Amino acid sequence: MRDEFVALLISQEGYHEGRDSDGSWNNMQQFSPAVPGLEWSQGQAWCATFTAWGATRSGMADRWPITASCWTAVQWWKAVGRWTDYPVLGAPFYMGSSGQDHVGVVVAYDQDYIWTIEGNTNASGSPQGDGVYARQRPRRGAGSPYGYGVPDYPEGTISADPALGGVLTARVGTPQIATPPAEPPAAVPARYRTTINGLEYGYGAHGPQVREVGEALVRQGFGRHYAVGPDEDWRDPDTLNYQEYQRSLGYTGGDADGVPGIVTLQLLLGRIPGQPTVSLAHIISAARTDPGAAQGHQTYGTEVRIVEQALTDEGFLDPVWADGSFGTRTIAAYAAFQRHLGYAGAAADGIPGCASLERLSVGRFTLVD
Repeated sequence: MRDEFVALLISQEGYHEGRDSDGSWNNMQQFSPAVPGLEWSQGQAWCATFTAWGATRSGMADRWPITASCWTAVQWWKAVGRWTDYPVLGAPFYMGSSGQDHVGVVVAYDQDYIWTIEGNTNASGSPQGDGVYARQRPRRGAGSPYGYGVPDYPEGTISADPALGGVLTARVGTPQIATPPAEPPAAVPARYRTTINGLEYGYGAHGPQVREVGEALVRQGFGRHYAVGPDEDWRDPDTLNYQEYQRSLGYTGGDADGVPGIVTLQLLLGRIPGQPTVSLAHIISAARTDPGAAQGHQTYGTEVRIVEQALTDEGFLDPVWADGSFGTRTIAAYAAFQRHLGYAGAAADGIPGCASLERLSVGRFTLVD
């Protein structure tokens, strides 16, 4: 299990996250949508999600913390009594003063270094990078890990920890991963339309949203079925190109039919066209106007309603209190949402911050400064 897990992660070396229209990296990647329960993490730092994806795909979901938070993962390993200061083969290492900054997986180690495979890093080893990289890091001193989780591999543990065997040097084998044969394009591409936020996609759809999808597909290398280029009419080449894009994300069968869904569309474009826009500053201002006030104040009514609807969708707010005001009921609901994300104490005060609002916004609204 250990070798297969590491080989799967290594197979992603060279993969890069998406870019915004200005060319900047945007944390949009293929791993969040593929991990049940972590779909919300799209657009967030994804190093922990990358390891959770590998564990899920390798049949280790019950042996690994399935979380997008490095800090939460560290607490999980400690809580189950599987934590060490020594390298462990095929195990996660955590960076930062309490392991909160970054995570990767140990591929090999000796008495001075660990060799790793990591997501959301770069060639210099940044904890906020652009892709999947193989790295070498020191075991001690500056730039060394905070500590290591100890996965419960069926084949046993290999570690430099004297209490876990004291193996001084080790390296994971890299067996071939069985790759299913590529599915040939359907003889007749899917010919139906879907509507997302009032905009149509799929065969027969028309409008600037169609051109936007086509141009994004071309930018990401999925334009080979266009004879000339994308335009505002969705035809079979658009479907075939979108189908190839879906397959690149791991979709198969009927899930790769060439017709956009909300997850793949957001991953492709970095947003969902037609989504309402919510100002971060307005929402924070509304929440701070009078946190002790009863429901009824509507400083930014429309935008607050959008956030309240998202809280309702998540099950934290009774729909009767979604009235466009950030009063006591909404504050309490947002605090419950913050606790759900792992915040505690003063950090779960019901006053939105950028990170928590971004998590709440996924698939619902576009957050702007």
